[in-house]
Amino acid sequence: MEQEYNEQFSKKIIKYGRLFSLFGILGALILPIYLYLRYGAAPSPGQLLAGYITVLSMFGVAYVSDMIAFYPTTGAVGIYMGYMAGNMSAVRLPCMLAAQEASGLKHGTREGEIVGTIAMSTSVFVSLACTTLTALIGARILEILPSFVLQSFDYVTPAIMGAMGCVVAQQDKKAFAIALVISVIVLFIKPPSFLLFPLVILGSILACVYLYKKKTLPKEEN
Repeated sequence: MEQEYNEQFSKKIIKYGRLFSLFGILGALILPIYLYLRYGAAPSPGQLLAGYITVLSMFGVAYVSDMIAFYPTTGAVGIYMGYMAGNMSAVRLPCMLAAQEASGLKHGTREGEIVGTIAMSTSVFVSLACTTLTALIGARILEILPSFVLQSFDYVTPAIMGAMGCVVAQQDKKAFAIALVISVIVLFIKPPSFLLFPLVILGSILACVYLYKKKTLPKEEN
């Protein structure tokens, strides 16, 4: 099954994932190139450098830490799809975890990755439909909603993260407890904001690897 998975699924995903990622990059550059060719509008080298440093300071750490955090669950197809469509942690990953839980499959397995891929791709179409509808009539709906409903929108992201935490906790309660304790410790230490997520991820990985080796080594010696 592993060979069939790699030949018929994984290799094709990498091939088309790279191709469409390239299309996405080109698509993002079309408007700036047009503005330059049509109107001669272009930022100076200093402006480009300042913008690059700003983006790097915001997402540079996530470029590494997100791959470590998300890939074991989403697989290659989830990474390609999630970052092309956006809202990886808030929408794509919760959809994948919910589908895996509903089907009784564990994340990190080949079956779970395929089921999660279907759920994630479905969420892209749903998001597109909802975004289009919101763009057309969203302002009108917000005008007629009561104030307490508008205030409740502030709790949407914490609610999603809490649901994700419950799903992950059911998979491995000990690992979840370790990550939770490390998260509290990191928040108590108060490091720079761009180090919060990487410290929690790396600390949780190292702690779980240590406990795993501590548990398995005595059995191997016996």
